[in-house]
Amino acid sequence: MSKVVAQPIATELSFPHSSEVMRLEYALGQLTIQVRSLKEPRSATVEFKNVLGFRVLDERDLMEYWPVCSTPNGWMFEVQSGGWLSQERERDGSCIECWNPDAKEFIVTGEDDCVSVICVDPPTVRADAP
Repeated sequence: MSKVVAQPIATELSFPHSSEVMRLEYALGQLTIQVRSLKEPRSATVEFKNVLGFRVLDERDLMEYWPVCSTPNGWMFEVQSGGWLSQERERDGSCIECWNPDAKEFIVTGEDDCVSVICVDPPTVRADAP
């Protein structure tokens, strides 16, 4: 398996100690994820549009993403190579590469659950009211 290459996505909201994925909602190609700090009274809502696929896995099942996509480096990342999208591009039966060559992969990390998202557009992030 390839090594994951990823970059943190800069946002106005940080979770320096740890965060958790609290809620997901998917409808008509749009995925909304609520992320909450486990130590501070702050949370964020992340919205993805034009979603091609998403998966929720426990962080222990995503060892290839660590330590690049771990809390000291951020809480949301764009994966350039070596992740789920790279696997889909090589998998027999997947049409992602030919139908959506501009697809990107993002991962929202939590202390337990992590959400990988394959989509065309970058996410939007907004801080939730305390």
